[in-house]
Amino acid sequence: MEEIKSEINLENIHLEVKSIAQTSGEMKRNMMSLEESSTLSVEILNENKATMNNILNLLTAMAEKDEPMEDEEKDNVNSELFSLLETMDFDIKKLSWFSEENVKVFNTIVAQADEIAKLSEENAASTYEINADINDFTQVSNKLQGNIVRIEENSSRSVDMLSENRSTIESISDLLLDLIDGVKQASGINDELDGSSKQISKFVDYIKDISRQTNLLALNASIEAARAGAAGKGFSVVAEEIKRLSDSTATFATEIEQIVNQVIVEVDRSNTAIERCTTRTKDIENAAQKSGDVIEEIQKVLIELNNSMNEIKAISSLQVNTSHGIQSSIAKVSDAVDSTHQVTTNTISTIVNQKAKNIELLDYCTKLSEMASNVQKLTAKNKNKNEIIFGVNPFTSPENIKTMYVPILNGVFKKIGYKVRTMIVKDYDALSEGMKEGIIDVAWFSPFAYVNAHEKIGIEPLVSPRVNGKVSYNGYIITRKDSGISSLSGLRGRSFAYVDEGSASGYLYAQHIIKSEGMNPKTVFSKTSYLGSHDSVIKAVLSREYDAGATYNEAMEGAAKSGINLDEFRIIAKTPDIPKDAIAVNPKLPKEFTALLRQAFVEYVKAPNIKSPVEGFVESDDAKYDVIREVM
Repeated sequence: MEEIKSEINLENIHLEVKSIAQTSGEMKRNMMSLEESSTLSVEILNENKATMNNILNLLTAMAEKDEPMEDEEKDNVNSELFSLLETMDFDIKKLSWFSEENVKVFNTIVAQADEIAKLSEENAASTYEINADINDFTQVSNKLQGNIVRIEENSSRSVDMLSENRSTIESISDLLLDLIDGVKQASGINDELDGSSKQISKFVDYIKDISRQTNLLALNASIEAARAGAAGKGFSVVAEEIKRLSDSTATFATEIEQIVNQVIVEVDRSNTAIERCTTRTKDIENAAQKSGDVIEEIQKVLIELNNSMNEIKAISSLQVNTSHGIQSSIAKVSDAVDSTHQVTTNTISTIVNQKAKNIELLDYCTKLSEMASNVQKLTAKNKNKNEIIFGVNPFTSPENIKTMYVPILNGVFKKIGYKVRTMIVKDYDALSEGMKEGIIDVAWFSPFAYVNAHEKIGIEPLVSPRVNGKVSYNGYIITRKDSGISSLSGLRGRSFAYVDEGSASGYLYAQHIIKSEGMNPKTVFSKTSYLGSHDSVIKAVLSREYDAGATYNEAMEGAAKSGINLDEFRIIAKTPDIPKDAIAVNPKLPKEFTALLRQAFVEYVKAPNIKSPVEGFVESDDAKYDVIREVM
């Protein structure tokens, strides 16, 4: 029988198909996220359109006024314009955020589609090989079935031949038994003949004895005849005849004795031969009996073998039918894989085109955001006396800032008689630059950004937020549990995502931890990027866009509340306690305002309707951030 030389590794195909299914599932989730993001983007654009219409109407109304506006009217118009610009800036920032997220999702989807295309192509090649192997397997199965049929026929003939042979051996055994009986009878006859020969020998002895006595009587008769003389001549003749008869009898008796002795010798030899023949016959009988037993056992084995061959024949028939079914199924799978590969290729082309459009949209949003920020800056310079510009870096999404932090700021500033205008800047450095330009009055700094701003413009912290009863937090270095990374040393040659160069947990402490392990953060990774927010880092690691990233505990807790499963992550490093963010005031503002604002923050109590992790604020000072300076 031919050996199958090709290896059909269905386990690898199963794993690849499972990987495709998993990647497809992730792609589907990303598509759904993209769809949701696109829907929100459309809603934001509609809102922004309405806001811009309101701005346009306001500006048109101002332009159509024939008389100059009073100061109060100017303040109201300026305040309304600032509110509209603030709303528009929030919307544009949200749109930029979603566009940036969309580009990242598109990058992930393209990578996933490429992976699916690669696996599909590999599976296509594998299915071709398997198809060829199955064809060979089918041919071998057919040959195997033919061989099994022939073996079954030979086995049946062997059983029949053994049955006949067994009958023959049983007949031989019967003949041997008859032969033994005949030999026994011959032996009995020989025994009788031996006895008769011995009887004849006795008779011969008697005759010889009679002959001697007759011979003696003849001798005596001759002597008496001689004594009688002429009267005894007739008697002498008789005596002479008797003597001759006696001598003849003696001679015949001697010959008979010799013949009888020869018969006895031959009978003895015949008995010896018969005994030897009897012994051999018994051996032959025993051998025939054993041979019969062996043949009976072989017959049983062959019958069982024949039954097994019938079962194998049935299995072989099923195997042949199954192999034909597999052959047909593999052909269909091969066609489906080809179709999947083609569809995936087309999808990649569509996604790449859409990705380019989203990049254009992101560029447009970025420019629009810069324009809105510039307009907002111009408006901020003409703010009312009771308005405060509060700068925030997008450490989380604009939507979270608007729902979690703006209500708190509104409450705090309202308490001291001010109206807060929130301005989301592009990064940490923009906060200190805004203060330096006199645009931003108060800002929410990360610890590291505060230390840098303190060095640049001399700001001092007012308060720090209290979250979950703590005024400190812990930085994390995270990875996926299935990344194969279980310690910091496993980061070598992997991709890594930071938040921002101004982030303590998202950059500074991460670099410090990596250096403390004897690795150079500039060369240890295959790729690094700054994603701008902790949320983006968490999502990028979750989607496998990056192997690991730097973030902090509260961002992870927030991600869990948004539906992300934290069980998919592994924390491979954790920092000591890091002092929380610093809220600082522009040094140009009056000290009285600074003291009043500090007191308002310290006395703040979160309202039940505000969904924010911030529970309150505690006074802070510059010395608390020396721990940041130690690792810079």
